[in-house]
Amino acid sequence: MKNLFYGAVLALQFLTRIPLPVQCEVNDHSLKWALRFYPFAGGTIGVVLSVFFLLFSDIFPLYIVALGILSLWLFLTGGLHVDGFMDVADAVGSNGNVEKKHEIMKDSRVGSFAVIALFFLLAWKCIVLFELLRIVEEGLWLWLYLLLIPILARFQALMQLYFFQPFQKKGMAYFWKSKLDKKDLWISFGWIFPFLWMEQTVLLIVLLQFVFSWLFGKWATKQFQGINGDTVGASIEGAELWNLFVVYVLFLLGME
Repeated sequence: MKNLFYGAVLALQFLTRIPLPVQCEVNDHSLKWALRFYPFAGGTIGVVLSVFFLLFSDIFPLYIVALGILSLWLFLTGGLHVDGFMDVADAVGSNGNVEKKHEIMKDSRVGSFAVIALFFLLAWKCIVLFELLRIVEEGLWLWLYLLLIPILARFQALMQLYFFQPFQKKGMAYFWKSKLDKKDLWISFGWIFPFLWMEQTVLLIVLLQFVFSWLFGKWATKQFQGINGDTVGASIEGAELWNLFVVYVLFLLGME
């Protein structure tokens, strides 16, 4: 039970910037529980976003609510995954060979491709959030998706770690993958399972998330000959935008 608690705290400390002044015992058991609590960390972010939406969607203009949700989303993660997204953008934008791409991802400097990619990532997220707020009558079920999307994105990060190989035998991806097994993946899926009974379209969203994760992992492997912490972080940002688009399209099709 102690390791379970430590795992939950470690997941929150690693994946969010929520202040938790708890000194955790770090061992193989607590680290495995941390992996199992990855979706829980996403759910914590989702709860805050959903509460913000429910409190302010009827008070402020929709564009302010959309920007507020996005700002809060970014603040809660401390830009952790955005940093990986930007590193990957710079590396891919270089059109260099694999070794050059690896070198660029290690570089702490921010290039023009990273800035451009970040602009479009945040712009698309904000626009899709605004459109969802606009078309969803009385916010029906939108709170549910704001809760679900961060959970799914962190679960697919575990899929990246489980199904794809790191391109180097060091770094965060290699470290976390060494602690992850099939049992951990199934336990972490337990955070998603209850949603399957709440809304009929959730199963489709989950299945499409699996498709995204698989395609992204194959793409990262082709680009970099494997994954690393940056590509996993980029996959989280990509998965969140992907899921927002999927939910938006489903609402347009009247499948909510």
